[in-house]
Amino acid sequence: MRTRTVRLLGLVVSVCALAANCGRAWAIETAIPAVGGDVSRALLGDGTGVVIGFVDSGIDKNHPALAGNDSQGNPRLVAEANFVPVNPPNEPAGNTGDDRNGHGTFISSVALSSDPLYTGVAPDARYVNARVLDYLAKYSTDAWVRNGMIFALNQGADVLNMAINYDSASNPPANGSSTLDLMVDWAARELGVSCAICAGNISQATGMTQQVRAPASAFNGVTVGRTTLNFSQVHSDSATAPTTDGRMKPDLVAPGTGFTVARHTWEGAAADWVTLPATTGGCSLATPIVAGLMAQQIDAGRRLGLSTDPLVVKATLMNSAVKVPDKSNNAWQPYAASQLGDVYTVTRPLDDHSGAGQVDGAALAAQYLAGEFGPGLVDPVGWDLGGVGVGQFVDYEIDPNLMFGTTLTATLAWNRHVGRIDNGNGVIDIADTFSVLQPLSNLDLQIFRNGDLVAQSVSTVDNLEHLRIAVDTTAQYTLRVLGSNVSGAMETFALAWHGVAVPEPANLTLAVVVVGLWAWRWRGR
Repeated sequence: MRTRTVRLLGLVVSVCALAANCGRAWAIETAIPAVGGDVSRALLGDGTGVVIGFVDSGIDKNHPALAGNDSQGNPRLVAEANFVPVNPPNEPAGNTGDDRNGHGTFISSVALSSDPLYTGVAPDARYVNARVLDYLAKYSTDAWVRNGMIFALNQGADVLNMAINYDSASNPPANGSSTLDLMVDWAARELGVSCAICAGNISQATGMTQQVRAPASAFNGVTVGRTTLNFSQVHSDSATAPTTDGRMKPDLVAPGTGFTVARHTWEGAAADWVTLPATTGGCSLATPIVAGLMAQQIDAGRRLGLSTDPLVVKATLMNSAVKVPDKSNNAWQPYAASQLGDVYTVTRPLDDHSGAGQVDGAALAAQYLAGEFGPGLVDPVGWDLGGVGVGQFVDYEIDPNLMFGTTLTATLAWNRHVGRIDNGNGVIDIADTFSVLQPLSNLDLQIFRNGDLVAQSVSTVDNLEHLRIAVDTTAQYTLRVLGSNVSGAMETFALAWHGVAVPEPANLTLAVVVVGLWAWRWRGR
């Protein structure tokens, strides 16, 4: 159990996150501060020392916002390579990664820009440029993409940004079986790489439905949809759940419409930046916001000795998300839930349009910096990277009691186990084979109030559970992770939770300030 001093510090962090930027000024464009990305940058970090791998159409490495060195004196560009084997009109032979379309430069600037006005989410992060899209931002075979992913991984990427999808009915189904899906799941579990993946834009899918498309159907990645111009609800063009095997995707949404990005044709008379019209955008622009937040977390985690496991990154990102309306302006709700007697039971845990909701950097910082707690007595806000065996359970007893009129949110995530068979040369390359090692474990998430079960998330197909309940009486709440069907001796999981405690007398005034600032920050949303 944390001491009163640490709990008070947690309240101070919340005030800092909600009020402004803890004394650090940032002049940036609207999309990132709209989701608290500037606040989290002040609290978590600029992505220093973190490498983001962009698997895209290339990046203009000479753009002023992307060039130069990081704060540690290292070149921001770690490495680049071109995996597009054809040269379009007017493209020089031997292109090593220059962007002939603009897409890659656009999205990388959202995450990386060091421009003092148009500052990216993680402006001190370094990057790998793996060019896999041609001058039309297309690829004719997924071998280009697989080569680019492998290159980024071999160059030490901590985060993969994949604003890329299969786009026709002839491609593999979005059920996690494609090689790209398998590679994402392997990289997350075996290499510890967090993967942000574009859910897909409905208008760009040829002969396909509105559902997410591979590799956004990977189990262990974070699939990202997009919100509208004013960031208030899910965009009509954003792909939705379920996947073809019935799972909930996307995991999150983020702004992806009509903001300012770096121009790849900036040299000469052209401006360095272009403001995209309200009709232009996509999950491609939303994905690097999430990748940048991942880089911020990893920066903070390495400095503070906190876990940066992709499971922790995913669970804390999702648990701190803000619930936004769907495309029809309906309130957030899990895809399938019912009241079974006295127990609220969720069987499809996310909203089919927005997943867990829209990312919130300020809330993410408070969630992640609250720190890790093992099973037993825990603070009202925190997370754990733990494990559970078949038929076993692990309890987290929240202390002190939670306050009437607030909400309790909890997110549980675990991995699909994917293995790699080397082709005999001892390096990761396109000739390797990726396959599922064992059936997906089935973990459940339960909430008890004063010892009585009141809510549970029990999906049988997803590798995550998510609950958000109203605290309808001041009481003691316990979270339980249950190993309903574990493949193997033990399954590793990450659990994140957020509740509001009954204030201790010494903290009452500060608590009132926090609640007031929170209401001010989210007014009208």
